[in-house]
Formats: sequence, C-alpha cells, structure tokens
Amino acid sequence: MKTQNLVATGADAGAEGTVGSPPPRDVVVGVDGSRTALSAVSWAAREARTRGAPLRIVHAAPYLGEPGSRSAASPELPRARRIAAVAYTVARHTAPGTAVSTTIDPGGPVPALLRAAAAGQLLVLGISTTGAVDELVLAAVVQKVSARSTQPVVAVPRTHPERTPGRPVVAILGLGDTADDRAVAAFAAAAARRTGRGLAVLQTRAGGAAQADGWAGQFPDLAVAYRSMPGAPGVDLLDAAGPTPLLVLTTGHAGRFHRSLDGLHRWLLRHSTSPMALVPSRQETGAS
Repeated sequence: MKTQNLVATGADAGAEGTVGSPPPRDVVVGVDGSRTALSAVSWAAREARTRGAPLRIVHAAPYLGEPGSRSAASPELPRARRIAAVAYTVARHTAPGTAVSTTIDPGGPVPALLRAAAAGQLLVLGISTTGAVDELVLAAVVQKVSARSTQPVVAVPRTHPERTPGRPVVAILGLGDTADDRAVAAFAAAAARRTGRGLAVLQTRAGGAAQADGWAGQFPDLAVAYRSMPGAPGVDLLDAAGPTPLLVLTTGHAGRFHRSLDGLHRWLLRHSTSPMALVPSRQETGAS
C-alpha cells in the first residue's frame, strides 16, 4: 500500500543542508491522537531542531479504508486531519523555526511507521504502560516497530523528565555483538555532543572492566564515565542510568524477519521513565 499524503503542511523556516550537501532527512514522529503521542511530538520537535532537520508527523489511519476503494473521501478523513493538525500545532509551538510536515497513511500502524522511518533518520514514538488497553496496544506497536526498523527508534514515555541538568546521555553496551556496541556508543556520543552533555557507558558484557580506558579514548571531546555491570538486570541498569535525557541500546537481533524484542528490552520499555533509543543491530542494517 502506498502512502497517501492527504495532509502536508510546511513551516516557512526549515532545515537546510550546507552548500553542496543533501538536505538532512526527516525526524519522523508517529501520532494517534493520544496525549502520549503529543508528548512524543514535543520531544521529536526539539530533537529535530537540535539536529537541524525537518520534522515529519505521520498518522496511520487504517480506519479510512483501502485507497481507491470508495469514490468519495472517507467520512473519517476529518478525524484524521484533526489528529494531524493538533500534532502540527504542538510541534510548531515547541520548535517554531523547524520545518514541519504531516502525512496521513491509510495503512496499519506498523507498516506505515516502518515506511516513514526508512525514509528518515530517526523515528520517535510515544509509549505508556499504565495498563489501559489502548496503551498496551501502543506499547506493542512500539515493540514491533523498534524490532524491525532500519533506523533508530526513540520511545518517549508519556511522563518523562524534560530537564535533567548535569545528567549524561547513557549507552548500555553488551546487549548485542561488538559492532552493536560501537553503533550504540557512537549514537549516544553524537547525542551528547549535540546537547553539550557527558556520556555514561554501562557495559553489561563480562570482562568489560578492562575496556574503560578504550571507550574513554574513543571520545576525547566528551566527559566519559564508564561502569562495568556484567549481566546486570534491568532494574539495576535503570538505577545506574536514570534520570537521563536519553538511554541508548541496541535492538540486539541477528535476524531480520519474524523477530521480537527480548525480555530485557520489553522490561526496559515498560519501566524506563527516560526516553530510550533503540539502535538497529549492525548485522540487520548490513553495516560492517
């Protein structure tokens, strides 16, 4: 199913690449009309501004029906447009100088978000697991998309600390292979540089204590704190990490199809009060 750009709105001021370079790809955020999604929109707008990138808001609306299946527009189209418009307003209020566009995709949430993510540089989704049925469905969407996306996915809790003065960006290593560790650390270090923060590395791999100097040496421009936590459970990792402006880890998968996040990842998604970035496995993306 092809994406339909039923709603597309741009801001006057936008992100532009340097002369001779391609413009930056979109930061993409998924919305469903919930407060949780609007919290993610605010986070994504700030992130897009920090990256100097445009923001693309995507609303998956399978309730509109198959494209071309009706001669007239779906009677539900005004509902979809309202959801996109509210998210657009939140984004423009949060980051006035950032170019914002909105897309309504009549496909299901998972395929629609995966399509949008593939064309962007980052996908942002809201998550809340208070036990409400709709929020449990939202959590399932976040898990499925995170496990399959070729781009990093940031899960933003409905309630998260907006200000964490002095707190570093945190990278959790050891949940994949060594190439995954490098990708996670590089993503976290880039986030730390953009926001002027330090970097904390939590190594869960056995024998990690001997790697402290090596990781600090890779990022001489950052204040790096290293902690060896071999085999640490999720509760200990969150205690060591939080609160943090961003928690970064790999999806940890070697295969690409018929996958799901493992128990630790699902536990962290359920219990983290900090935004959590899931970086695709280097094996999955074909990177060396």
